[in-house]
Amino acid sequence: MGRRALGEASAWSMALVRAVTELRDKGGLTNQELVDRAGMSASYFYARLRGDAPFDTNDIEKLAAALGTHPHEISRTAAAFGADEETIEPRVETDPTELARRLTAIAAAPRGDGGPFELDALTADLADRGVVLAAGEWDDLLEGKASSPVRSRVLEGVASYSSIPPEYLLQLDDAAAEESAEAQFDFRLALRETGADSVSARAVGDISPTALRAIAQSLRSIGQK
Repeated sequence: MGRRALGEASAWSMALVRAVTELRDKGGLTNQELVDRAGMSASYFYARLRGDAPFDTNDIEKLAAALGTHPHEISRTAAAFGADEETIEPRVETDPTELARRLTAIAAAPRGDGGPFELDALTADLADRGVVLAAGEWDDLLEGKASSPVRSRVLEGVASYSSIPPEYLLQLDDAAAEESAEAQFDFRLALRETGADSVSARAVGDISPTALRAIAQSLRSIGQK
């Protein structure tokens, strides 16, 4: 594969990543199919999707061949992204501190299916949606250091991966969305603490946040006996 490019990816490198993911989607390929065709390891490919390091020119040639196109087409697509950044990457004004609190709550709670929140899995899920989580971006969001506005598609992807309504992250002034999501977190944590499985979560159905918190409290009380 030649000498690997080192260091964090630049803005242009991330534009190339976005071009690759767009052309991948147009070609109807999964990430794994693209990786196999390009002869790359999955870990190498995903590290570059995250922006930990850039693709080098040999990589772009291999990816272009895997996509059935020319490297110039990847560059052309990447260049087009810069023409209208707001259209390509819609953003939402937010309070970085409050957003950080909510993302921390999401990361601490099980997902809707009972599985753990895992950054690598989130990054891969976002990549499958054509959204690149740049190196250090998640840490900045969690620490309240991300500048506002924030990319909407990142927040929508986090919400989808975590099985919560996107309004919880996109509309911080929506008190109902906040209460509903955080009651869900409390309930999921109670299920995990008491050893119940995700089937129990699905069996509860659509109930109020107050009732959900009451069930969570009951589960914990039973578990302590």
